[in-house]
Amino acid sequence: MSLIHKILAFNANTKKKIFRREVEKAIGEGKQIKLPPVPSYNQQQLEALKNSFPFQIFAKDGEIDSIKKFVEGQKEAENIVNNAQNILLQRFNFFGLEEKELGEKINWHFDYLSSFAFPEKPYWNINVEEFQKGVDVQSAWELGRMHQLTQLGTAYLLTNDEKYSEKYFSFLEEFTSSTKNYSGVQWANPSEAAIRLINIIFGSGFFLESPLLNEHQFQRIQESVLLHTLFLEHTIEDSEVRDHRYVLVHLGLLCASMFIQNKAYAERLFHFSASHFEQEIRRQVFDDGVSFEQSVQLHPFNTELFLLAKYFLERKGKNVSNEFNRRLHEMFVALIQYKRTANQSGEDVVLPNIGDAFTSSILDFSSGDQSKYIDQLLSIGSYLFSDEKLKLPEISGTKYLLFLFGTEAAKSFQSMKSHAERSSSFGLTKGGHYFFRTKETDMFIRASGIGKSGSGAPGHNDTFTFELLYKNKLFFVDPGTYSFYADKDLRNKLRSVFSHNTFSIDNTQLADFSGLFNIKEDLTKPKIIEWQTDNEEDILVAQHFAYVRLPDPVICKRGFYFLKEKKKIKIKDEFLGGKKHKIVSHLHLHHEVEIEKKEPNKYLLKNGDAKLQISLHCSSENFETYLQDSVYSPGYRVLHHAKKIHAVLHENLPTFYIIEIDLL
Repeated sequence: MSLIHKILAFNANTKKKIFRREVEKAIGEGKQIKLPPVPSYNQQQLEALKNSFPFQIFAKDGEIDSIKKFVEGQKEAENIVNNAQNILLQRFNFFGLEEKELGEKINWHFDYLSSFAFPEKPYWNINVEEFQKGVDVQSAWELGRMHQLTQLGTAYLLTNDEKYSEKYFSFLEEFTSSTKNYSGVQWANPSEAAIRLINIIFGSGFFLESPLLNEHQFQRIQESVLLHTLFLEHTIEDSEVRDHRYVLVHLGLLCASMFIQNKAYAERLFHFSASHFEQEIRRQVFDDGVSFEQSVQLHPFNTELFLLAKYFLERKGKNVSNEFNRRLHEMFVALIQYKRTANQSGEDVVLPNIGDAFTSSILDFSSGDQSKYIDQLLSIGSYLFSDEKLKLPEISGTKYLLFLFGTEAAKSFQSMKSHAERSSSFGLTKGGHYFFRTKETDMFIRASGIGKSGSGAPGHNDTFTFELLYKNKLFFVDPGTYSFYADKDLRNKLRSVFSHNTFSIDNTQLADFSGLFNIKEDLTKPKIIEWQTDNEEDILVAQHFAYVRLPDPVICKRGFYFLKEKKKIKIKDEFLGGKKHKIVSHLHLHHEVEIEKKEPNKYLLKNGDAKLQISLHCSSENFETYLQDSVYSPGYRVLHHAKKIHAVLHENLPTFYIIEIDLL
């Protein structure tokens, strides 16, 4: 750690200790922790404040009515009202998987999927990794993200029904009273609190016309915002390896600085948070838009994160740099490349299932549907950068664009022509993500390090892994994540090298784990030897060095060759060393794939009306393949039984084998 980071860490730790002492004192005295002062307002002053509310949808006369008419014209009103009605009835759909009736009063310290009550201790005494098997704190956090507030707001915008504003205020009151002085799991993760803070603020904007938003209620919203802001500025981590969570906390503080009516405090928050986004987009996003965290599943979230940073900064009058805009634009370009043209079924992933799973967005205008969420983001990217290549023909959802930039922006997007092209092979060469494509075939390859500058998750031990979609049917898949906390053994199994479509040597991980999210060291350091694509053939050849740490160092080389006219994919794995090693190749299959063994190392695979044949070749007599049981998790907390082809080679190095895939 550099000297400057040591100094920053020392100051941050000192600040945290002082804050904890203040919280402990408030708990001991049975009082609410002291918040920064804010002015009180009479009704006239409040009305003036409403007129200057810093969000675009309320910035113009008549904009509310035009937005309402636009939503109704898009036939989205019914879904919006139905979602809000479920919120009124205390129904919550966890991860789009299971709807639960939460009862008359929500228990914010509860995992409704496992019926486990979390301890109501101060946040610093809670270790979310220590709870028993089956318990998932992410379930409580998803509820605590408060997406319900913006969903209630959109329903109020359409109906002017005060039952939605009443629910907004009751949610805030119940949450604040039941998590007093930062007690319980809802305060155990600053980035989760940041998402909640953004939803509280953004959601409040929908109720500006409500007669229930009087001086008292506005004061209560301010207190809730201040409670979160005080927490975030005293718990933010400052380390050399920052990730999206660090940016997320600063985004929450930036959003709060636009809302808080204590001018001096708001300005301090703004200058503290605003200075980080330019630096972090350069640190965390490669030139081609790929996140350094190496989780494709989290790419939409990270895109939304920097998008909102740009939005809030520019609403505050601070323009981002050309380089910030360029990298954000490239994030949208990467997003449209990741998005698959068709789903196999309602529960299958719409992005390569690479890295830690997506759970939900920052602001939710798609009811947790990942495909719709991506479409909503792409509509914003198309509009912001006037890029018709970001507009897919099937995209229709524009609520997110509408609520950020208004009806004129949504109409402008709708009038754009679609020039998106995703049937050609493509390389995001800086981030190490490659796409072999024809009209029938979509193969994703990850030829990059483990992620986050060698720190680990949300990237997995999956260097040189791939997924294959043929005739809109998934064949070779990444087994996914399942859960971060509910099953710790399965968590580490699914992020291990043995759970990806790559190879291992001597039963050794690419990188050794340290807990549920970190690794000890990443030695992969992939090197691209050859990358070329044309209408006839795609070639990608790369090396990695994860196994140079073995007593007999091994350099690993994998080549991908796609002969398009012959409809054949070849994968050649080569290993350079001097002694005998055990090499295992893992090929994980989608749970709906039917497998027929034709010869000792040849298999016929069927998925619906799509077929392919896979053959494995090696000159060594010590090479064999067989089927093993596996699992497949296409989404958070979803798990299927599946199969994998297991190839084992015991041989002196150097050696190689070839995997041939014939697309039938």
